[in-house]
Amino acid sequence: MPNDTITVRAARPEDMAAVERLLAAAHLPADGLAEQFGPAYAVAEVDGAIVGAEGIEQYGDAGLLRSAVVRDDWRGRGVGDLLTRDRLAWAEQAGLQELWLLTNTAADYFPRFGFARADRAAAPDAVQASREFAEACCASAIAMRLTLTRSS
Repeated sequence: MPNDTITVRAARPEDMAAVERLLAAAHLPADGLAEQFGPAYAVAEVDGAIVGAEGIEQYGDAGLLRSAVVRDDWRGRGVGDLLTRDRLAWAEQAGLQELWLLTNTAADYFPRFGFARADRAAAPDAVQASREFAEACCASAIAMRLTLTRSS
């Protein structure tokens, strides 16, 4: 299994059940997933099996990075890095100016991509009104923000 090729691709509607199972296994919220699931989400596959996922909910020129999950037996093999880099490229191509995320467990992981801790109240109103911010993540979750640079 360690030599298997990891492929990252845009999520398709039929991937949602597999992503929901990954989130449940990792004790991460799936609240609101169906509302924006699709090409703004990516999945990582190995031999046709989904081993990771990550998505961006779009709110105007801001995005909410969410559902970053990797199957237990694939953690530490670069799946999360591939997914995050893919989603950051997608966000820039989509013209987003900033990304936000909430985490209880990965505050030390996301700074490698430029995310920094931020005041949750500083997030745009539409991001704050998202199900992830308003309902799914507890108030103690750490908010992080990344300002995206646009290519000229």
